[in-house]
Order: sequence, then C-alpha cells, then structure tokens
Amino acid sequence: MKKIKWSILSLTVVFAITAAFTSKPHFDCTTFQQYYFNGSSYIPVSAQYGCAAGSQFCTYYTTNGGITYTGCTIGTYNGCMGCAVEAPKTK
Repeated sequence: MKKIKWSILSLTVVFAITAAFTSKPHFDCTTFQQYYFNGSSYIPVSAQYGCAAGSQFCTYYTTNGGITYTGCTIGTYNGCMGCAVEAPKTK
C-alpha cells in the first residue's frame, strides 16, 4: 500500500511541476520598439504600421541598442495601415 501511495504522490509532484512550466507566460516582443528592414538598415516603424499577409518577418526588435535585431511579427510591412487617405481637392 505504501508503494502505491508514494507512486501517486510522485506522479502528482511531477504533474504539478510540468503544469507550472507549461502555463508560464510567453515572451511578447511587440512591447519593444519595432523596426523594419528596408534592405540596408533597420528603420523605426510608425505608430500606424501594419503587417499584411506574408511569410517573412515584417518587424524586428532589439534589446541591445541596435547591435542585433530579432524578428518579431510575420507578414509584409505596411507603413501606413489605417491611415486616412484624403481625396484630391478640386477647385
């Protein structure tokens, strides 16, 4: 009976530790300043940027002052997502 009791107790401890690690919050890179790569350098994004559907990184972030950049969101960069486009003015 003691073996069964210790087996159940051990399984409970293993389950609790596993559950604690799997429910740990994931890192959210979107809280950092976002940059986009224009082909030669990384440029800060505007406040109204968006990422359209795509398969490559849309924006990047850095945690070491611009020495290295890491991809954050996937898509195609759109620098003015949601910007109001004014109609041409007529005289």
